[in-house]
Amino acid sequence: MREVKFVIIGAGKIGTRHAAKLKDVEGARFVGVYDIAPERKEKLAKEHGARAYGTLDELLQDTEVDVVNICTPSGLHPEHAIRALQAGRHVLSEKPMAFREADARRMIEAAKQSGRMLFVVKQNRYNPPVKLVEKLLREGVLGKPIQCVVNMFWNRNEEYYTSDAWRGTKHLDGGTLYTQASHFVDLMIALMGKPKWVFAAMGTYKQNIETEDTGIIMTEFESGALGVVNYTTCATNKNFEGSITFIGTKGTIKIGGEYLNTIDYFEVEGMDSYELEGADAGANDYGSYRGSMSNHDKVFQDVVAKVRNPEINGLLVSGEGAVGGVRFMEKAFESAKKGEKVFL
Repeated sequence: MREVKFVIIGAGKIGTRHAAKLKDVEGARFVGVYDIAPERKEKLAKEHGARAYGTLDELLQDTEVDVVNICTPSGLHPEHAIRALQAGRHVLSEKPMAFREADARRMIEAAKQSGRMLFVVKQNRYNPPVKLVEKLLREGVLGKPIQCVVNMFWNRNEEYYTSDAWRGTKHLDGGTLYTQASHFVDLMIALMGKPKWVFAAMGTYKQNIETEDTGIIMTEFESGALGVVNYTTCATNKNFEGSITFIGTKGTIKIGGEYLNTIDYFEVEGMDSYELEGADAGANDYGSYRGSMSNHDKVFQDVVAKVRNPEINGLLVSGEGAVGGVRFMEKAFESAKKGEKVFL
């Protein structure tokens, strides 16, 4: 079968990670990159035998390209995704999809108008513990959901925020909820269903940035279950915890580890043990800090399969599948600003 050709917009840390992961995906070929910094795109292109495009328009006009990976600062995702879709390319956008639901909807509409596909990177859905809990919830093994508690106690130091001028800014970074905690929000909604309302408090306690570095969000789901998201980038020296705890009428499970890679607690009626799929991925390691589980290769494998056969879905998250998380985060910021409950 033919190769699916990928290009990358944005040659920073995550764009570099995309390129490295693409090289080992059967059926995928990384063919080019664009970045506003010439030295970064030239370096990445040279490392992988790819093309460094002179302009973004030049990249989008390359008719041999199948998929455009959006790896630019978060606030630029809607603009770049829409331009790529309108140019007739499929799009795989890094998280967050957008800061506002209206922008996410514009991206979805651009995909519909162009007849192209829009996906959002949600690599933690491929984590073996997450897949186990999803299966047990879907099969009703945990009973009626009662509560879901998310804890993201991570560290991002001054070096992280000064390494790129856009980090910590309102218009390009968006804040800790969008940039770090969005993966946890996505999993909570994917597993628990649609939220009805949010009530949030946020603040900037340690970092010298424009956005919040810490927050607490309470919510109620349509099932009647309650949820809490506790997040911060102020943990001392290193990431301390990333966890999601589910409590149902028939079982309690805590997904934990540093990056949602272990089962830390398991007590389920009628089950004495469980079996996890094997995992070959660690955390995304950027030297001075670590991110989420490194499952990008699995996302790319599903994109290749979907481009070749649109009937195949795998665990890919479409634009429609990601917009609920955008709405939740946007409303959480609104709630924190108003100091009151906001309905979704």
